[in-house]
Amino acid sequence: MIALDHLRPPVPGDASAPAYKDWLHVNVFDHSSGAVGLVNVSLHGPPGTKVARAVGTALIELPGAGWIGNLDVRPFDEARVSTEAISLDRIAVGIDSRSGLVMASALLPDDGLQGSLTATVTGPPLIVADPTPVSQGWIGWYAFPRLAVSGELRLGAKTLALEHCSGYADHNWGRWFWGQGLSWEWGAFMCAGDGPAVVLSQLTDRLQRPVAAPLLEVRVAGARRRFAGAAVRMEWSGVLEATPRRLPGALAALFTDRAAPRLPARLTVRADDGIDTVEVTFTARAAAQLILADPVYHGYSFLHEIVGACSCRGTIGGMPVDDSGLAVVERVD
Repeated sequence: MIALDHLRPPVPGDASAPAYKDWLHVNVFDHSSGAVGLVNVSLHGPPGTKVARAVGTALIELPGAGWIGNLDVRPFDEARVSTEAISLDRIAVGIDSRSGLVMASALLPDDGLQGSLTATVTGPPLIVADPTPVSQGWIGWYAFPRLAVSGELRLGAKTLALEHCSGYADHNWGRWFWGQGLSWEWGAFMCAGDGPAVVLSQLTDRLQRPVAAPLLEVRVAGARRRFAGAAVRMEWSGVLEATPRRLPGALAALFTDRAAPRLPARLTVRADDGIDTVEVTFTARAAAQLILADPVYHGYSFLHEIVGACSCRGTIGGMPVDDSGLAVVERVD
């Protein structure tokens, strides 16, 4: 039986409520145009208080046009929250683990982005069984590594049909304060059609030193293989020359010292468990920097969404794998 997922707000009297976080996230990868996009909505801080915030983000990186979309920060009480969806007036995400239905929408005409998507899950979820302790808190994770997507996005004068896109969705939740040491390195590497879908996760401290075992999961042609711990090796190299899009603008103006982060240009992940082997390579082309301000603790974290191309080679379940596609990698510091 598949474990079902849901949002996890604090119960009355929960002493950890000030550190509350819930985050629904969807990615799309258009293999025809090369566009890579994200839509997410998140909740930060104790529900029912004036300090708590809801944040929506909808961004598409389109080759030749750059980043399209924006970020929207609202008081918590302006969000419509159910057991599995978070909706703001302009950005919304819902992930129903029971039916396998994922929905997301963005209405940002002033920023050149409008549209919606509906997706269905094409395989079992990726579940991290127990919440992972982090600096003064903990984090949990539930993901759907591959989605079948439909819908369309309007990017200025261009319409992007999503029927042939790859999709990914996940849910993060827990108790932590931005700026208190929680960081991560994460990636979704998607080949077209029934090609490999690969998900990487590594919790780190703010110096990118591992604080938990890395995880790499590969899905291809009905096969599923999870590599963890010493079986996974990650190597970052180079420096991305592209100037990042920084959001929100008001916070970006305050942190001029972070305007030119030293982001890597390449990532190579090698996994070998003595049975299967895989090598994933990622080459970055663009990045967005999301500045995350904690509503309770006076702290900030910097989430970098890095997009580009990927390749996946190796052997999974005795079957050779050799394919290429698109990817997004996150680094938080």
